[in-house]
Amino acid sequence: MTDGHEHEQPSPGSGTHRNPGDEETPAIPQTAENVCRTCGGSGRVNGDSCPDCDGTGVVTETVGDA
Repeated sequence: MTDGHEHEQPSPGSGTHRNPGDEETPAIPQTAENVCRTCGGSGRVNGDSCPDCDGTGVVTETVGDA
């Protein structure tokens, strides 16, 4: 029996959604959000949603000595 939600992907901001431009999964130690270098934080490239940040304008990067 299914509830119709078995194929849903985590949504951006849920702490588990990983965009193509992310270096690491969000919400793990020694990561932080940074402005997406591809779109400059706008979330748009050539009028379309940015492929690296999935239109959010931010990517998750490793910080510190990780």
